[in-house]
Amino acid sequence: MKEDKFAGFDDHLKDLRPEVKEKALELAACYHLDGLEAGIALKKAIAEAELWFLDSEG
Repeated sequence: MKEDKFAGFDDHLKDLRPEVKEKALELAACYHLDGLEAGIALKKAIAEAELWFLDSEG
């Protein structure tokens, strides 16, 4: 499961909308596979997922 490697970062994820959280975890998993440390990957992914959500809201 995608969330397993980011389980220690619940504080970063708890206030996100479900769709933003899901997108952030997907992005973070990719960044982590590309070599970023999990915490940095997650922070970057959350920022991008929030922008993605705002853009999709129209």
